[in-house]
Amino acid sequence: METGVVDQGYPRIRRYQWLSPVLLAGAVVLELLTPTVVSGAALIGVAGMAAAVTSTLRRTVLVVAMGITISLVSAVANTHGVVADFLQVFEVLIAAGFALALRRMLDSQSERFSLVRSAAEKLQRALLPPLPKIVGPMTVACRYEAAYAEARIGGDLYAVEETPFGLRLLIADVRGKGLGAVSAVSVIVGAFRERAESEADLTGLAERLDRAVARSVGVHSDPFTAEAAESFATALLVEISRRGTPVRLLNCGHPPPYLLRNGVLHPLDTGEASPPLGMRDLAPGTGGGIHSYDFPLGATLLCVTDGVTEARNAEGSFYDPCEDLRPPSDRDPERLIGELFDSIGRWTDGERDDDMAVVAVARHPVDATPRRMRAAGGAGEIGGAGEAG
Repeated sequence: METGVVDQGYPRIRRYQWLSPVLLAGAVVLELLTPTVVSGAALIGVAGMAAAVTSTLRRTVLVVAMGITISLVSAVANTHGVVADFLQVFEVLIAAGFALALRRMLDSQSERFSLVRSAAEKLQRALLPPLPKIVGPMTVACRYEAAYAEARIGGDLYAVEETPFGLRLLIADVRGKGLGAVSAVSVIVGAFRERAESEADLTGLAERLDRAVARSVGVHSDPFTAEAAESFATALLVEISRRGTPVRLLNCGHPPPYLLRNGVLHPLDTGEASPPLGMRDLAPGTGGGIHSYDFPLGATLLCVTDGVTEARNAEGSFYDPCEDLRPPSDRDPERLIGELFDSIGRWTDGERDDDMAVVAVARHPVDATPRRMRAAGGAGEIGGAGEAG
């Protein structure tokens, strides 16, 4: 199977595949309708280069062959002189060689990029393994989507643990991107999985996560650099009782969640946010503490990162799920997340500059859980990143 930049997820470049045929047509027009002193060789050369950048190797070879054919036919039909005809054909051959070399170079880079992307995907799956669908009386769904199609790893994360205190959920956004953010993700997820079952309340759990982030920064970076001073993660901690209806929230500088109930989406007020993880020592004792809300049967809790709430349209207006999302009629959290991402895509026209992570938890009676979810479900430790778009 051919590789290539176009095949590796660059739809913006693919839009310009029409350019090389247009340039060849322009070269033919110049040769037919202009005096013999005017040559279309320059357009033929540019057409080959355009095909190399916007198309596959096979298409580039086709464009190059057509260009050489046009040049040879022109040399035979128009008697510019032996030397002039030879130079024109030679120029086209040189341009064709450069176009093919460029296409091969891009294919080689694309193959290396595919290897790097595959390694990044495996690393992300190791840090955030796939997610079971069922946890007791609740169905859980999640999805992660990078801002750019070629990216598969970043600083958005989520994890879920079934604990003696109920279902505990973490969704967070680490400052920065790339491998530095991945290191912080591994620290936060590891600390959450270790402490979620033993800390009696969310405040203590948040303090443990904060110390883990601060300790990681102190070990892996120079404490006097700007990177260390600005290393933090916004986070939302959620605890859902399995026996009753309360859902408890602790916000550490993160966008608040939403509750879908009776087909209407409402934001949940988490009050004054606590400092982000890694920065609690800068403002000890601040924040609004834990907030509780009813989470009845049939309701769905929707947790997002700021890639959702800060998505902008062409006019620069922020996306608001409460106004722009049309929740599905069923209670499937996967369908809800799918509708959310489709809605954001329409709002931004596909142009985004930040990653998005979303987790949805629906409370169902056991006999009302969607059948296909029961078949795929499982209990226990959860943590995962959905397929990147």
